[in-house]
Amino acid sequence: MGFGIFNLVEGIIDHQILGLHHVNETVPHEQWLYWDIGFLVWGAVMLVVGWFLLKSGEEDTAPEFRHPQRALGR
Repeated sequence: MGFGIFNLVEGIIDHQILGLHHVNETVPHEQWLYWDIGFLVWGAVMLVVGWFLLKSGEEDTAPEFRHPQRALGR
């Protein structure tokens, strides 16, 4: 999830809002936007896959490890 969040934040702020640099500046200028959008899509995919991995790991974890306070009677 961390890589996905980084790509989305960095892509939106640095590439789109501030225009500091673009993902691939070696291609013609007209193609920069496509590379930037691909970077954002890839970041979103990594974020979603990471979320699903996190949730599937929680389902496989014993309840006492998911909520240790409940196991201690709190």
